[in-house]
Amino acid sequence: MARVLLATEPGPPHTRALLRIYLEQAGHQVQELGDGEALLAAAAAGARPDVLVLDTALPSLDGFQVLARLQAQAATPRVPIVVMSAIPAQLGQRLVETMGAAAYLPKPFPFEALRLALDEVLAPTHDAAPRSGVSTVGTGPAKPPRRPARERPAG
Repeated sequence: MARVLLATEPGPPHTRALLRIYLEQAGHQVQELGDGEALLAAAAAGARPDVLVLDTALPSLDGFQVLARLQAQAATPRVPIVVMSAIPAQLGQRLVETMGAAAYLPKPFPFEALRLALDEVLAPTHDAAPRSGVSTVGTGPAKPPRRPARERPAG
């Protein structure tokens, strides 16, 4: 399906690895990155992802710094960016909207919410029509279905 750069804090218990496994089982090719500098280096080295999944709580450069640098690099191809954060949904959504992200996931979220966010930002209509704002997946009136009891939340 899609090539995904996944830059998140490892989180308890190894949330990044669990997210990678979940996304791979959904058919995506995932490159796991541990910090903001690694994501910027991968982008500069010519990595051609279809989507970036970016945590705001990264070591070295946090997600907001990464977003700002990606926006400042005119040569960087524009790919949809899904931001996840423990910042309250309304504030986080406004922050990432001003920085050019396509979707916002407030932590904790069910893994299914990440899959839904990727489906939304990768949909063909996403590129065709300009967005009026950032989608907040997993909050508000259009919440995803409740996850099964055995599924672990991310973050």
